[in-house]
Amino acid sequence: MHTNRQILRMLFCGIALSFFPLLAQAQPEQEAMGLCFTQGGKTAVVTATIGGESHDSYLFHATAGRKVTVRITSRANRASFTVSTTEFGESVSFGQASRNGNTWTGTVPQTGVFFISVVAHPTSRYTLRVTKE
Repeated sequence: MHTNRQILRMLFCGIALSFFPLLAQAQPEQEAMGLCFTQGGKTAVVTATIGGESHDSYLFHATAGRKVTVRITSRANRASFTVSTTEFGESVSFGQASRNGNTWTGTVPQTGVFFISVVAHPTSRYTLRVTKE
């Protein structure tokens, strides 16, 4: 049975997933998918397959001062990601990578929309976990 809070969270995720692509329209050829945060609105998890010349792109909103951690796991560590303020843009200048680049943690300096681009060579099934604290 769903509690009122769980129902509201599911409604919010549905609204957010339809709203975030509108934010991404500022740049041509945007393909980013909005992340839906669960577990009290703190964590989003995506499992997918990527490879070759393709990429997956995700977006999320974070407020200034919030700590964000991005982790990716994949077989043989073939998948990698970048965090940026524009889709396919340069990596953000704040934060620090660890675990051979499979984890990135940073405190958001300014409220805004952030993008995560995932690639793999040749192909890989990956799990991307984004946590906002």
